[in-house]
Amino acid sequence: MEYKVLEELSKYGLLIEFLKSKILENKIKDINLSEDEKADARNHYTKFFSLKNEILIEEHRKKNLLSRENLIYRMNLNKKVQKYCEDKYDEFIGKEYLSNKEKMDIVKYSMLRVKEYGLAMELYLKIKDDNEDFNKLAGIHSIGIEKKTNGVIGPLPLERINELMRPKLSKNKLNILNKPFKINNEWILCRLEEYKESKLDDKTVMNLKSKILDNEIEREILNVYNKELNTILN
Repeated sequence: MEYKVLEELSKYGLLIEFLKSKILENKIKDINLSEDEKADARNHYTKFFSLKNEILIEEHRKKNLLSRENLIYRMNLNKKVQKYCEDKYDEFIGKEYLSNKEKMDIVKYSMLRVKEYGLAMELYLKIKDDNEDFNKLAGIHSIGIEKKTNGVIGPLPLERINELMRPKLSKNKLNILNKPFKINNEWILCRLEEYKESKLDDKTVMNLKSKILDNEIEREILNVYNKELNTILN
């Protein structure tokens, strides 16, 4: 691949996504769609972009600088990726789910962050002993973005939460106020409000397959484009 092209993409922060797309394109090149699958893929694409007629589709194509061939490629892409994942990763899903189940569990919690340990302990005791409202205090005192939601975070998967906080939000700590603990020079109070265990439903299966695919692509980038990347990075 021409070095100047890669250098330009790197300059504008587009290189990693470009290389991922090239690896993905190679993986799905032998995936064929039936006419019904193509129609379904087109329907999903036009609905996603609110393209209700051929005029809007054509405007969308030109606005995004897509040739007609490339527009069809974009329309079929997700369906081809889905078929590739279904064919290749079915046998790995059970093990992958068991390995990642806890990280996919959904939590909703209250959090409050301050800079001083003394204030953190004062607020902790007010909530624990004086039954003051955690969320009201978070709205007044918290220095994080959770101040805007009166301390409420989520629902969201555990994997999106700081690793140091996850043990504080295990399902056996529901409604338990944690003592102040420190992360990145901030003292934190948190309390788990809701805990929902993940299920191996169709959505979870597809998410797991997508994650396996992403990890595989990232590994292959280093192998396939090792020489080019070393030249750019050094």
